[in-house]
Amino acid sequence: MQTKIGKGVWIMPNVVIAPGITIGDEAVVATGSVVTKDVPPRCLVGGVPAKVLKDLSDHHAFKE
Repeated sequence: MQTKIGKGVWIMPNVVIAPGITIGDEAVVATGSVVTKDVPPRCLVGGVPAKVLKDLSDHHAFKE
């Protein structure tokens, strides 16, 4: 079981990531989260268990 972390991902302190999870490119994992499911790209996840809190696709940092 391989855990995959995409490009440009931010993982804050005290995060637990279960084995075999994929975290999509440019996602953000909030402090203290427990990630038990795959994380889509360009989203903010947080909580126990972690869930999508916000879609970051429209954030100005990702616009060309």
